[in-house]
Amino acid sequence: MKSPRLNARIAGLLYLFVVIAGTFALVTVSGLTVRGDPAATAANIIASEQLYRLAIAATLLSAIAYTAVVALLYALFKAVNRPLAIVSAFIGLAGCAVSATFLVNQLAVLALLESPNAADAQELARHALRLASLGNTLSLVFFGFYCLTLSALAFGATFLPRVLGLCLLIAGVGWLVGNLGAMVAPAMLGGVSRYLIPVSGLGEFIFTLWLLVMGVNPERWRLQAAH
Repeated sequence: MKSPRLNARIAGLLYLFVVIAGTFALVTVSGLTVRGDPAATAANIIASEQLYRLAIAATLLSAIAYTAVVALLYALFKAVNRPLAIVSAFIGLAGCAVSATFLVNQLAVLALLESPNAADAQELARHALRLASLGNTLSLVFFGFYCLTLSALAFGATFLPRVLGLCLLIAGVGWLVGNLGAMVAPAMLGGVSRYLIPVSGLGEFIFTLWLLVMGVNPERWRLQAAH
């Protein structure tokens, strides 16, 4: 790699796009959804169809950008531990694939709401949105494990401050407890995710900003990559 610092900054820029686009998509869809009222949800989506479509596009583009982030971070962290970097990359790519796959459910909502049988279409659209939400939860489980593997790599990296490993560790644990816990024990841990999401997001955001602003120490990276 000729310029590891540039590589890191590009990864940080793309990572920042993922954070912004993903947050926009999540807030938009959540804002249009009325819990327990399929008719109101359908009315909101129909009235704000263009905004809903933008949210779908934002999710798709963030998944593509995250794929590039995974590849760039692999190129950086293979200098620390190549086998672990490979495992980490596959986990990250799996999360991207899950996130993109469940977009079909959000697209299905638009097709269903064009049906002449409004009542049935609204109920089916509600189920499609529910499946899309579960897909997001599942993808965040993968991203939780991805953050954990990145934290191990960051702790072993001489070209990054160790505190970034701690930030990624906190993010990974937060995503896993908040999402895997909600799947396994929703009655017990279902409400925990709302408190863990800001903490997890902050951990990743700090890592993202460091990559974007500071990059990595190129001399230390080359020295570690040489061993």
